[in-house]
Order: sequence, then C-alpha cells, then structure tokens
Amino acid sequence: MNKPYEKKIYFGMAIDPIHVGTGGYTLGRVDNPTLRDFDGVPKIPGTSIEGACRTYEYFQGLGRNKACSKGKKIKEENREIIPCGNCSICLAHGFTRDDRSLQGMALFSDAKILFFPVASLIGPIWVTCPSRLKELNVNQNTWQDFDESEVCIVSDHLKQKLESVGYLNFGWLLLQLKKENNQVTTHSITPRTTFEIDSGRLKFMDRGFDLNEIFERLVIVSNSVFSQIVDSNLEVRTSVSIDPTTGAAEEGALFTYEAIPRTTIFYFDVVYQKPEHFGLNIEVNGKRNLEAIVAAVETGFKLFEFLGVGGMGTRGFGKLRLFGLDKKYDKVRLSEIHTKNLATEVRKLNEKLKETQTDNEREIINEKIKELQDKVKQMANETQKIAANWEKVYEEVKKNG
Repeated sequence: MNKPYEKKIYFGMAIDPIHVGTGGYTLGRVDNPTLRDFDGVPKIPGTSIEGACRTYEYFQGLGRNKACSKGKKIKEENREIIPCGNCSICLAHGFTRDDRSLQGMALFSDAKILFFPVASLIGPIWVTCPSRLKELNVNQNTWQDFDESEVCIVSDHLKQKLESVGYLNFGWLLLQLKKENNQVTTHSITPRTTFEIDSGRLKFMDRGFDLNEIFERLVIVSNSVFSQIVDSNLEVRTSVSIDPTTGAAEEGALFTYEAIPRTTIFYFDVVYQKPEHFGLNIEVNGKRNLEAIVAAVETGFKLFEFLGVGGMGTRGFGKLRLFGLDKKYDKVRLSEIHTKNLATEVRKLNEKLKETQTDNEREIINEKIKELQDKVKQMANETQKIAANWEKVYEEVKKNG
C-alpha cells in the first residue's frame, strides 16, 4: 500500500537543563513550573519543537526570504514581504498569503520523557515506566503487566551491584528489587532492543540512540512512582533581577523556576505528508518532494544541539542533541541552496528596479543590491582562502604520503 505519509521517530538527550514554561506564574513550590502532560510528567510541546526547527531552517538559508520563516506576510524596510510558497520551509511548515495558503507537510508530536536521570547511592541511574515503553511497543515480557509501586526491575548490570542488598536506594525512596522464585527479575533493554513505529520494527541503535551506558543503568518503575520520581528530581533554580544602577538585587524580584535535568532522554515523532498527494511538487538540490521536506526539517534539528529549544536560553538552558538525523542537507548542498537564494533575490530586485518610478525607491533598491553583492564577494573571498588552506595541506599530505 502506497501510504500518503512517512512517520519517523527521533530520540533526544538534554545537553543542558530544558525549561518550557506554562506561560505564567503559579502559586506552588516554584513560581514558573515546566509544562506537563496529563500524568504530571514534563514534556516539550510539539509547537516549541516546530517553531525552533522552522527558525533554524531559515538560519541555514533554506527560505527565500524572512517571511518564509514566519509563514505570513511581514513588514520590513517600509515594504511588505510575503512567503514565497515554494521553498522547503513554506512546504514543510505551512504558510498564509492573500492568494493561497497551505498547512505544513511536517506534523510534530510532543517530546515525552523516556529515560529520566536520578541520583542514587550506586551512582546515576535512568528510570522509565511501562506506559512509556508501551507507547513505543517495546517487545519485553518482564514488565508488560508490572504495576507494583514498591518494587523495581533493574538491568543485568545493576543486578550484580544490588543483588546482595536487595533494594535500590534513592536517598529519599527505597524500592525493592522484583523477584520471581526467589531470583531477581531483570529486563534486557539494550540499544539492540526493537520497538514498533508505524507497523515497522526498529532497534534503538537504528535511530542513532546507542548510548550503552544509559541502558546498562536503566531501571523500570511503576507508572505512579515514575511521575513522583520525575517531579521530585526536577531542577529548581532561583533567579533575581539586578538593579543596573546599584548592581544589587531588586527588592521583591526573586523568582524560582523548574527545569528538566541534563541527560534526560526524550522521544517524539514527525509525520511527513507526501507533497504529491496535495498536488505539490518541489525539488531542492536533487531531493524531491518528501525527501526534500525531511531533509529541511532534519537540517533544522541539527541546530538544536547548539541553539536549543524552550526558554532561558541565555542562562545556559535548552540544548538538545537529537538522534536519527539521516537525511539532512550537507554543507555543500546548503551552500548551493544559500547561493541560489541570493542570486534569485538579486534578480528580483533588478526586475523591480526596472518597474520603479521614483528616485527614492531606486536608491533603496540599489543599496539593497549593493549590500547583497558585497556579501557575496565577501563570502567568495573567505571561501577561496579556506579552499587554498585545504589545498596546501592536501599537497603536503600527498607529498609526504
């Protein structure tokens, strides 16, 4: 059956604490809590993922103009700019114009916590629960009906450390090791464990998630205990506004906020609708339709590790390393896209210059063309210098080899 979509799952690891707020302050243990799912466990909403991804795609030069990154008409330099409606950003994320509009071909789900890091008396461990594993259809029988709040299921690696003790000590919580016939029950979830995505079977390592040290220290707890462990181990930070005239804290400006800690493992999926089923046709540097949409989104995902997602980015929050990016544009193709967009922009400005009636408008357009020409010249000079350095090293290596 020729499906009108392709569904891909991605895993992510928090490099920095991640904070996605609820949009206001609350009365509770913290002033600004993180956004939570129905079970009380924090998540990163799909809107935050999609918004950051779209912006980062524009940073990479995938859009024809700034309006493509907004998806709507904007005003800039006393003129209105509209989305082009044909670039991979417009097609992947959608746009609205006076003459036509389109929903995005890429549909983003929320990023949920799969493995959550917790400190214990035997060092850091990661906890998960049956409901999270069942969402991925992980094929393991040992935990399928597990719902005992006072016990846990550990890995073979942790069994060797805990079998003589008989329990796992979190400092504030003791969980007995699950036993059957007086033997400690263990799970066998590893990077080679399979899960189901859109009726297909994949291994964690097939999506680039092969951090064996996390799987070796993985513990399964009940659904009810999982939410309590996560809620009790979120980072809570305190900030205060500084009076620039005195350099001291402003009175009454103290506030607290939550964050999901480093090394938390998330999972989410993106459903890519095939453009041809909507009567659309796109080609970007040899990639057509669905492949071009996937490549654009994953090129945006590549910057999550450096620019982050969520709030408090200027305070060291938000960086998220994503696994499973296999169709992103490489540097050469990104360069081809960027230069092609610049050439198209100059050509349109020259066409507009011919139609312009006033001297003031001609002057503005000529300044813009000159600015773009200078930018291209500068980039060309820098690229030539970089190429010359590499050619020099290559000749030296070839000579010595």
